[in-house]
Order: sequence, then C-alpha cells, then structure tokens
Amino acid sequence: MSLPARRVLIADATAAGRDVLEPPLRRAGWKVVTVASSGDVLRAVRDHAVQILLIDPALPGAGVSGADVVRTLKAATRYRDLPVLLVLHRNQGKPPGVAADGAVELERLTDAALLAALERVLGPVAADGGAERDAAVRRAVAPVLDAEVRAAVEAAVRAVAREVVPPIAERLIREEIERLRREHGLGA
Repeated sequence: MSLPARRVLIADATAAGRDVLEPPLRRAGWKVVTVASSGDVLRAVRDHAVQILLIDPALPGAGVSGADVVRTLKAATRYRDLPVLLVLHRNQGKPPGVAADGAVELERLTDAALLAALERVLGPVAADGGAERDAAVRRAVAPVLDAEVRAAVEAAVRAVAREVVPPIAERLIREEIERLRREHGLGA
C-alpha cells in the first residue's frame, strides 16, 4: 500500500506570491498545485487530495474571497480538518472570523520560515515527502484496520450462516435419514 505524495495547494492571484511559495515547497519534496481564483480552490481541494492549503484571504473570484473559501471549508464536515495557512501580503491583516491554522507574511517570508510554519501545523515535514512518518502511520493503523476488517468479515459470515446453514442442514439430515431407511429396508 503506498500513500499519495504530500500535496500542497497554493491559492494566490499574484504570480509573485506563487513564485515565493512554490520553489521551497518543491525542494522540500511537496507536490504543488496552484490556483489563482477562489472559485478554483474548492475544485482543487476536492480533485487533488491536498494535505494543506496556503491561501490569500483576499483571493478574488466571482464575489467570493479567499476568506469566504476558508469559512466554507472549515464549515464543511469533509474539509474542516484541512490545515489552512493564510498568505498575507503587504500590510494585510488576518480577516476577522476566519478560522485558519496560522498565517505567513509573504514579504518577510524565508524558505526556512515557510517550512517551519508547515511544521507547526502538520508536525515535522521530512525532506522525503514524509515517507518515514507515513510508514509509521501505516504501522500504527494496520492492526486497527485488520481488526475492523476481521470483525466485518465475521459479521458477514454469521449473517450468511444464519440464512443458509439451517436449510442446508435440514436437507442433509433428510437425505441421510432416507439413505439409512433404504439401507436398512425401513419404509417411509
């Protein structure tokens, strides 16, 4: 079983912003997906199985800002646990009411600071894309999954046995009784 590559979504309308964020993430082993409008964020999150979202809260798009997208994601059961870092541009503050997991200031951002921000949100990010951590997760989860699969199979077998075994057992018993009667010359 192999886990998908660690994937980050950068949602910034400015090429300059994407140019600051993308290279250090690629060098650190991340697969990078970029979008330039808020309308594309939800599709990208759904289609690319990203582990974290870096988003400009002022991201434009059909009357919906990046902040609106974050509110929508955090309100959705499926995506509420998706870590979100706000990418703040010059003199931009964190918008009120946005439940992001952190923020980075683009103009002051170094490669090390960007990776440190991801580590604060996700835990240590290995240069190998998290393969060692992912293997540890698989080892920890495997016994639980094995037990769940075993329990599900046993439940299915019991359900089938309740429906199938009694009629088969009755038929076999009737056939054996008939065979013994014939063998010993007993009438019906």
